[in-house]
Amino acid sequence: MKYILLSACILGMAVCAPPQMYMEFDIHHAPAQAAQAIPAGVPAGTLEVLLPVDAQRQPIGGPVRGFIKQEILQANGRDTKDLYIPFGFDLPAPAAAAPVAPVDPVAPVDPVAPAAPAAPAAPLEPVIAAAAPAAKPMGDDDDDDD
Repeated sequence: MKYILLSACILGMAVCAPPQMYMEFDIHHAPAQAAQAIPAGVPAGTLEVLLPVDAQRQPIGGPVRGFIKQEILQANGRDTKDLYIPFGFDLPAPAAAAPVAPVDPVAPVDPVAPAAPAAPAAPLEPVIAAAAPAAKPMGDDDDDDD
């Protein structure tokens, strides 16, 4: 039974492994497809590009898809958050917007005369709730011995 469970785990990891490995490169090595996804006004020092690589860790040629990684410095000055911007992936076409049905106008409401302000009935008094005393522990309490 243990052998079957171990084999299932190894097989599951092999099936779930990503088909491509990605590696970080400086933004100056970004392909032309990534130039459109680079956010405007961001300093180049905070940008990197993640490109797919082959088994020898060389970037794959041709039309590629990857991510632009932007490091955003946090307010404390130490930590950074990473923002990944995809490029080269085939994004699904936006769905056509359904036509909006015309809305019938609402009948105007007659203005209501303002009511007289209500006078307070009585001054508010604080409510004091008394709690029952805590129960004393019964039996052998060995916390004092520890």
